[in-house]
Amino acid sequence: MHHVLGLDLICAFPGKLADPSSQNREIEEGESVDEWGLKHRTIDGMGWYLEGPIRTVEDAEEYEVPNPFLPWRVETVSEIVKLTKDDLAIAAIIGGPFSTGMFLFGFTNYMRTLHTAPSSIQRITEKVAWFQTELGKIVIDMDVDIIWMPDDLGMKDGPFLSPQAFRKHIFPSMKEMVNTFKNKGVKVLLHCDGQVMALMDDIVEMGFDGFHPIERKAGMNLELMKARYGDKLTLIGNVDATYLLPHGTNEEIKQQVLECLGIAAPEGGYILASDHSIHEGVKSSNAKAMFEIARKYRRYPIRR
Repeated sequence: MHHVLGLDLICAFPGKLADPSSQNREIEEGESVDEWGLKHRTIDGMGWYLEGPIRTVEDAEEYEVPNPFLPWRVETVSEIVKLTKDDLAIAAIIGGPFSTGMFLFGFTNYMRTLHTAPSSIQRITEKVAWFQTELGKIVIDMDVDIIWMPDDLGMKDGPFLSPQAFRKHIFPSMKEMVNTFKNKGVKVLLHCDGQVMALMDDIVEMGFDGFHPIERKAGMNLELMKARYGDKLTLIGNVDATYLLPHGTNEEIKQQVLECLGIAAPEGGYILASDHSIHEGVKSSNAKAMFEIARKYRRYPIRR
């Protein structure tokens, strides 16, 4: 599929080659608990988060993250490296310290605990970061090129926390992760949905090499991102995956692809992609059209 679409990069999600859900424990029909203690409900083949295991300060004190060193965790990465190393850049997906921590507490409980017992948030943040760092070091040693860190810091109206709270409780662990990975010779990209312009200076300061997906429906402006951060970050994304890719015409897709290329590609530092993912609602014909248009018009000098 990557060759058919002419892609340059493949993502490698750590896990088992067999069904990854085999690590989950079913608690009742349609509901299961994973190794982190996170409860999910499966609807139409997709798992939806229900709740986490941490309800009290005592729970946070006693909680231990899973073992990052289990051999099955890297089966998928090993296979992808074996199959594609000579053809594609390989980006291993290693989570960040924020989202998992929030899921462990649950959103409301996380926000409450941040104010009533911030040391509990700090402890869990550092434990999650330790797990992800150790797993990241393992996959880097397997010869991946990039660590791609998915950690959504915002929603469509702004960050989940104030910039001050992120700087105090989350970003020190995140920066340490980035430094560890970069010191081992890889590039580090951040996937972060939502409206996070208020955090972009911090994202640059932490040392990330690239930012994805520059979400249109959250008001992330590609032209502004290029002007402020185009010399500091590789910009990735901004093709609308909410309306355009599910429902747009080929001409509409062409115009937006050319708009993105015209804004962000000059002088380099731009990777064309959707502003979220190629999700189930995206027509395969539209996804294919986006990549074909990009192949046709991507040669320098870029012209709109």
